[in-house]
Amino acid sequence: MESKRGIGILCQKSKPVFSDVAERLRNAGFQVRFFHPQSPLSPDHITGLSLIVNKKTLPSALPTLRHARRTGTALWNNLQALILFSSRLVGLRALSEMGFLTPAVTFEKPDGEYVAKGYYIWNDEPELNGEGDFYQELIPTEPVDYKYYAVNDGSKIHVAGRRVTSKLYGEKRFLSQLEPRPTLVASLRKLVERFDLRGVGVDLVRDDEDQYWAVDVNLAAGYRDTGLEPALTDSIIASLPSE
Repeated sequence: MESKRGIGILCQKSKPVFSDVAERLRNAGFQVRFFHPQSPLSPDHITGLSLIVNKKTLPSALPTLRHARRTGTALWNNLQALILFSSRLVGLRALSEMGFLTPAVTFEKPDGEYVAKGYYIWNDEPELNGEGDFYQELIPTEPVDYKYYAVNDGSKIHVAGRRVTSKLYGEKRFLSQLEPRPTLVASLRKLVERFDLRGVGVDLVRDDEDQYWAVDVNLAAGYRDTGLEPALTDSIIASLPSE
């Protein structure tokens, strides 16, 4: 029998990965609605939904997500992790605890080059040698980010990675997919399991000694150019409450 359960996705409808995922879900018999992450989200909007895919969440949506949890509407990534990782400092501490190398952080501008960041992920984008709430040591490296992604479908954690140009030096541009390193994959899987995540991205840079440093964790990852669309679809379906 065709399912009529509704799935809401907090994401712009034009995003290529989640538009593909939405089509896969509709083909599987689900009803899918997109909610723009910058638009107000009220309890009325989520009436009738069985699951909210909180792909990107801003502070304005948090009261409704709390209401959803209280009233039985499931969330794809759990609310506790969503709130925890909205803090960049908490995210960096979690990455360090999972075994990732992380750059030093100060609350005054260091003498050398640095990356300025806001306390929360919805603050301004990180800025090279700019003004911020805190300052992260700049790891000497080529202007390339190594992005690792994990998707948990309930029975398997799928991992993929890609290389992109760093936004610190201009517009982000896809360079290539990458073969994930086993030690980094182990730390990423540990992060997923420890915080019961369904989907997460970690940004890393590589220094001149071939060491990788984790600089950000992102529960609003885009998963573009990873091939994880089938895994994301399976993960969302697996997150639905039992009928």
